[in-house]
Order: sequence, then structure tokens, then C-alpha cells
Amino acid sequence: MLVLTRRQGEYVTVFPAAEVDPDMTVAELFKDGPMEIHVGSINKNQVRLNIKAPNELLLLRNELCVDAVEEKASVTA
Repeated sequence: MLVLTRRQGEYVTVFPAAEVDPDMTVAELFKDGPMEIHVGSINKNQVRLNIKAPNELLLLRNELCVDAVEEKASVTA
């Protein structure tokens, strides 16, 4: 489970992990059940999210996405 605090206007991005076969279907990604997002707490302009997702999915704060996309591209190249 991943626990993140996000402020208004911030994002969480979800995409397949680098080791996932690009031909894997959405049904295969979620074969063990759905992704669950629980709002843990809300404090002024912050929300704490508890996210449970399959290991085949990569969940990142939006500020980390550029680095992850570049790394994924270098792994697949």
C-alpha cells in the first residue's frame, strides 16, 4: 500500500511498470482485483491517500513522472 499526501492541484499518475509486457491487457493487469483508493484524512488543503494497486502498476507523484518516463524509455530502448 502506498500512502501519499497531495495538495489541491497535485496529481498521482498511474502507468504500467517498466517490466510489464506492453501487450498485457487491462484485464490481465487487474486479474487479482481492482485498485483501491482510500481517503485517509483531509486537513485544510491536503488529502492523505492510501492506494492499494497491483505490483504491475507504477504509482508516482506528478513531480516524479518525467524522470520515470525517461527511465522507462531508456530501459526499453
